[in-house]
Amino acid sequence: MPSYEALLLDIGDVIMSAPWRALDDFEVATGRKVEGRGALDPDNDPLWQERLAGSLSYYDYWNQIATRGGFDDWRSLFREITTVVPDSLVEPAAVALMRDTKAAGHRVGVLSNDAYSINDRAFFEGRPEFADLDAFVDASDLGVRKPHPEAYLAAAKALGVPPEAVVFLDDTPECVEGARAVGMFGIHVDPQAPGAAFERARELLGLVTEPRARRLVRMAEEAYGAQDLDAIMRLFHPDAIVQWNGRKVAAGHDEIRRFHVETLGFGEARRRDYELRKMLRAAQGDTIAVEWTSRYRTPDGEPREGRAAELWTLRGDLVIEWHAYYHRVAQGA
Repeated sequence: MPSYEALLLDIGDVIMSAPWRALDDFEVATGRKVEGRGALDPDNDPLWQERLAGSLSYYDYWNQIATRGGFDDWRSLFREITTVVPDSLVEPAAVALMRDTKAAGHRVGVLSNDAYSINDRAFFEGRPEFADLDAFVDASDLGVRKPHPEAYLAAAKALGVPPEAVVFLDDTPECVEGARAVGMFGIHVDPQAPGAAFERARELLGLVTEPRARRLVRMAEEAYGAQDLDAIMRLFHPDAIVQWNGRKVAAGHDEIRRFHVETLGFGEARRRDYELRKMLRAAQGDTIAVEWTSRYRTPDGEPREGRAAELWTLRGDLVIEWHAYYHRVAQGA
């Protein structure tokens, strides 16, 4: 694996989360009503539905939210929110990643397209999240915008490292691709589930001793080995589906829990002397391949042994699709 020496982050939807969560605090602080909670309450946000349908761009969405709330545009709305309730916007996992990266002796910087068009330099200099940076680059100062190569190259130069030594995080896919085009390791951040991106950055920067895939497989082995149904369910996304031997058998937590009880026998006194092992076989992005072996005795003492190949698709750190191909091993075989 290449050696990475620096972390570079976008601000919006990476270090500072989307304003939806902060709007309630903003309304309490100012008495000013702002409609729309986007991905937090999509059914009650018609503009967000238009955004999902592709008829509104990200900036068009926020411009309409802003103007309907009496603001000039999205920048003035964001400026007010970051001024009044800045702590409500901060993404703690991003700040922890920045702090731990610095503590490990690496360099940390910011590359934004819009920082100074929303808040002035004094704002960022006064915020603790940005106090210990090695570089702060607003592409507008260069007369370009991400994904123009000049923006990334200027940030790498400010960090004092070659582009190939930089791990870059952004919520916009084309900006991630722009970083990759100049040699950086670009990671896309899903604003609704940013944990996976931060965990991947930690792995690349040598901040974790246990990679994400190994950690998740270990957690699954521990939960299934203990026959702890509650711990098992915490592995699955609420919208997860289960495919068993090529057939869809469950969708959502209620059905997945029922499948584990009625088909797999968890939560009931159907297994004794239970032994289970889950082994990581491969991992790439949000896909993990696992081998599973188990041994136990039925209540009447009959020995059982089974093996399975599993394929997990993740959303964040949760399984959104679980494909298992299981076969029971004949005794004496």
